[in-house]
Amino acid sequence: MKITRKVRSILDNYSADSPGVKANLARILMQGKLGGTGKLVILPVDQGFEHGPARSFAVNPDAYDPHYHFQLALDAGLSAYAAPLGMIEAGADKFAGQIPTIMKVNSSNSLARGSEAPSQAITGSVAEALRLGCSAIGFTIYPGSDAAFEMMEQFQEMAAEAKALGLAVVLWSYPRGGGLSKPGETALDIAAYAAHMAALLGAHIIKVKPP
Repeated sequence: MKITRKVRSILDNYSADSPGVKANLARILMQGKLGGTGKLVILPVDQGFEHGPARSFAVNPDAYDPHYHFQLALDAGLSAYAAPLGMIEAGADKFAGQIPTIMKVNSSNSLARGSEAPSQAITGSVAEALRLGCSAIGFTIYPGSDAAFEMMEQFQEMAAEAKALGLAVVLWSYPRGGGLSKPGETALDIAAYAAHMAALLGAHIIKVKPP
């Protein structure tokens, strides 16, 4: 895989990271239609966990098949595919080496309560991500939640383990809970604050809700 000058310049910003981490970041940044441009698009499929299978997939029954999502990411020319443990396990062998995968290692569900303290449970591990050939782990935090500090501590521990073993780290940083209003969750200054916290926590790739 020949790395473009643009991707090389991005990797140069991660001087504290190991060659293994940089190689996995390069795999993501060089994949798909945007490969080599320094931009990327990730297909995240954790809706079944978050909202339930019927709400997520009934409108398109093909989506009940875990392989459908791997193939969708490939056909669309995307940069990577992110999903929880079970979804990755279902297609890791068949699609090995075809598209970078990101194991989402924490998840929530719509049956749980907790508007003031939204949180997520740890549902995957770095060891499982390595076993299944993932390029990265993915994690969600909710800045503003009464549970935010615990989520940050969990992320930092898992991120350190992942980096030590050569995996990249993706962080979804979504302001939510506490005293935040719904419009406040996507206010420009709040979104920027969430992105800044994610960077300070050591994430390589950061996703925030667009303001």
